[in-house]
Amino acid sequence: MRARIGLTVLAAVAGIVASAAPASAAPIDDCRGLRLVCIFADPNHGGAVVWTGIEWGSYNAPYRTRTTGTNVVNSTGDRVQIRSYTGGRGCYVPNGWDINLPSGINDNIGRIVIGSDTGGLPRC
Repeated sequence: MRARIGLTVLAAVAGIVASAAPASAAPIDDCRGLRLVCIFADPNHGGAVVWTGIEWGSYNAPYRTRTTGTNVVNSTGDRVQIRSYTGGRGCYVPNGWDINLPSGINDNIGRIVIGSDTGGLPRC
């Protein structure tokens, strides 16, 4: 639910920004400018944004994110843990990093945690 709220907020803010200035060239610019965590469907922030978040918390990945999420852009000041839906794998994305997820986690995202902790996971 929060992911939908995040996408709605991103769209709403992008609409407000668009009325005041030219729209950004790509969703990656909005993600960085709004200091969000964004998960993209394809490597190298290609394809659609399938999940956004900004608040500390633990989120279950919705189906579309779980099955298409391959790239994480963390523009927040926090760490983001990405845990797989199956297989028990996981890694964390440091603040300010842009990562193509490793196999076993890409297109298999189960839980996303935004906070200050690494959760004992290796860096992606």
